Amino acid sequence: MLLFYKIITYISSPLLSLLLLWRCYKGKEDQVRLNERKGKASTPHPNGNLIWIHAASVGEAQSALILIKELSITDSKLNFLVTSGTKTSAELMAKRLPQNAQHQYYPLDHPSWVVKFLNHWKPDLVLWMESELWPNMLGAIKQRNI
Repeated sequence: MLLFYKIITYISSPLLSLLLLWRCYKGKEDQVRLNERKGKASTPHPNGNLIWIHAASVGEAQSALILIKELSITDSKLNFLVTSGTKTSAELMAKRLPQNAQHQYYPLDHPSWVVKFLNHWKPDLVLWMESELWPNMLGAIKQRNI
């Protein structure tokens, strides 16, 4: 079943790209940052250790802010990447993230987009604050022993 999912998502690039364009048209995606949904980073990787926190939407993103604050007290050299999938959570992160943290949209669960994302960010630790599980991303995280 997992192999079938991987094959279907791999060959779905054109459809997923059309879906993203449709979501832009509907105002559900940030057109300027649309490439982030395809795993392309819009900011450089920070120097030092990186903790990636995936927060599905606004509620989880607010919890991530509290976690980042507490972990930064423990180690001020830590860097954080927060990913989410909604424009509202991205706007919240833009206003409230500290200097040692940045936001990027979570990539769709396409195998090559997942690889692009992980190749750029190379997180040292992943914290998942979402109930949806994305097989391609979780498999790639496991392969990299993150």
